[in-house]
Amino acid sequence: MSLRAYPRDFRRDYGTHMTQLFRDCWRDEQRNHGAAGIARLWFRTVLDIVRTAPAEQLENLGRENSFMSNLRRDALALIGSIAIIVIAFWLLNYGRKNEVPAVLMFGSALDALVTTGIAGNLIVFLLVKITRFNPLRTALWTFLIISVVLLALAVLIGGRVDPQFSFSKAIIGYAVSFLFWFGLHWMWAQRKASAPSTI
Repeated sequence: MSLRAYPRDFRRDYGTHMTQLFRDCWRDEQRNHGAAGIARLWFRTVLDIVRTAPAEQLENLGRENSFMSNLRRDALALIGSIAIIVIAFWLLNYGRKNEVPAVLMFGSALDALVTTGIAGNLIVFLLVKITRFNPLRTALWTFLIISVVLLALAVLIGGRVDPQFSFSKAIIGYAVSFLFWFGLHWMWAQRKASAPSTI
């Protein structure tokens, strides 16, 4: 019996059992009914393959499309996050270089947006891919912890390095950054929940 009509994963999971079942049926038919029994066995086997192999191939195709769809979504999210970080970083540098008052006023938020975005999105992406954690909860706790840690570092280092460091601006900056990044992950989770399933 040829199992090549079935998808590779199906053959890996069930191939040995199907082959053993076919051998057992072959022996029974040969012993009990001779050539006529073997002919009936082959007829039933071919009918079964014609009926079930295409269904398994379609189901496998649906799983592959789901994987590709998830890959496209992940790539889009990654590219979007990188674009936001690059734009915030560019705005921050432009504002400082050209002393643009509006950008300087939001400088702490842009600074927090860049640092929290880089660290937080990397950690969220890795945790979601290698664990079965809920993506939205993972984003919530990751961005909360990273915002608090980076704020603490900014307070410890900022006052010593920068005489214009403002504790209140740093708190507002990291709060805005946390709300921004978690808000994006929340909207992404809502979008994924409302997307039609491909399987």
